[in-house]
Amino acid sequence: MKRETWLPATPAGARAARSLVREAAAEAGLEGEPAWDLMLATTEAVANAVTHGKTWPNDCILFVTAPCPRGLSVQVCDLGTFDSALEPAPLEATSGRGMQIIAALVDRLEVTSGDGQTLVRFEKHRARLPQQATATSRSRRVRAA
Repeated sequence: MKRETWLPATPAGARAARSLVREAAAEAGLEGEPAWDLMLATTEAVANAVTHGKTWPNDCILFVTAPCPRGLSVQVCDLGTFDSALEPAPLEATSGRGMQIIAALVDRLEVTSGDGQTLVRFEKHRARLPQQATATSRSRRVRAA
């Protein structure tokens, strides 16, 4: 089920986001490590919105979870801008790695910025069952022949 909510731009907002993702992940069939990955990616996205973005007039950020065909989608939206030409953080830096962490944890990541808004959207997919992977491999071989 799709859920949209306003989260306060505070540490409590990040806690609420993790709780919402945990529940939505379970409903989408994501458990264990994939659910933890999604919760960590969510924490990073919310922290980035709070730290680098700009809240909506209600002093919140918009947070959305929704099922996607292969798992769960999460969206974090604020009124800030995003520099898509980010350089890797220097080794001695104590911040600046949030987007790289998110990218490493999720199966799909999109960042759009424009019209005064930044939207970070990412997905985590359910693991394929060995039977599904074998069927997919066979169908690829047949098409390649």
